[in-house]
Amino acid sequence: METLLDFMWVKILDQAPKEGTMIEVIVENRNLLITLNQGELYCVDNRCPHEDIKLTLGCLKGNRIKCSLHGFSFDLSTGDSAQVDVDNLRVYPAKQENNKIFINI
Repeated sequence: METLLDFMWVKILDQAPKEGTMIEVIVENRNLLITLNQGELYCVDNRCPHEDIKLTLGCLKGNRIKCSLHGFSFDLSTGDSAQVDVDNLRVYPAKQENNKIFINI
């Protein structure tokens, strides 16, 4: 069973990404996507659960990220897929402190 001690905040960037952009980062062998969208910081796995393509190749639409391969989309806050038969996207908590960006893994 996981406890709060099993999670830790890791600095991934020295500054926030520009609004509406997506940045690929690798943390502890995890390929992640970090974005500042509509004033909120989000961090998710940088791969579509359907076909394993990088989501940084896709686009942001409102509070969703859209995969470039088949157009499947995922909620940035929850990771929920818009399609019933597609797995949800893994989401990581993100925060900004003193202009540095951290995620909780």
